[in-house]
Amino acid sequence: MTRMTPKNSEEAIRMGLEDIESKFGIRFSRVEDGEAEASAPLMSKDRNFYNVPYGAVLFNLADNTAGMAYLSTGGNGVTVSGNVNYLRGAAPEAMELRSRAKVIKRGRKLCFINAEVEDDLGNLLSTYSFVFSNI
Repeated sequence: MTRMTPKNSEEAIRMGLEDIESKFGIRFSRVEDGEAEASAPLMSKDRNFYNVPYGAVLFNLADNTAGMAYLSTGGNGVTVSGNVNYLRGAAPEAMELRSRAKVIKRGRKLCFINAEVEDDLGNLLSTYSFVFSNI
């Protein structure tokens, strides 16, 4: 497999958006100035036998949203740490998950980002703190 390397941050954002949407169905409504907002449909395959989304589904949405917020600052790197607080399960009638992420501090080597995920009924499901490493 050949690794595609973006030439600039705009190209990195475009490539990231295409990759994330094609793999996970995550759609971004905003990616700019160290912030990102995204949503993803909540399907039956995303729910466990209690009818709530798997933690990994929530984490994946938050991590990808945080990564796009990082890219919007001109950063280029990967997640090295992610901390999650699961607050509640999505409502059984929820059809979509929404995520917001904001860069808190970007240094030369590390970038700190906070994120959250809620369902489409406005229930806050989880909060996150991520650290990305510049590569």
